[in-house]
Amino acid sequence: MTKGGMESVEVFTSEGKGRGLKAQKEFLPGDVIFAEPAYAAVVFDSLTHLVCHTCFKRQERLHRCGQCKFAYYCDRTCQRAAWLNHKNECSAIKKHGKAPTEN
Repeated sequence: MTKGGMESVEVFTSEGKGRGLKAQKEFLPGDVIFAEPAYAAVVFDSLTHLVCHTCFKRQERLHRCGQCKFAYYCDRTCQRAAWLNHKNECSAIKKHGKAPTEN
């Protein structure tokens, strides 16, 4: 998905290299060209208690998942947003008694 549609880039095929994108306008540093939700994401072990497991913002006070005691969230909004993906991980952590590592 591109931000603002595909008018700012052109898809082309390069012999021996495959598909590519060519800019159709000048971009400035920091311009967002593509925006896609992550397929998967992991919080580094060293940041588990410091970073929300949904939005990845650093917070001083995070709320821990009441079931697995592993995942941390900013608030109920982030916790609800994560539940569809977290529920399988949550039950596995409870079943096995330990959380996965970042590897």
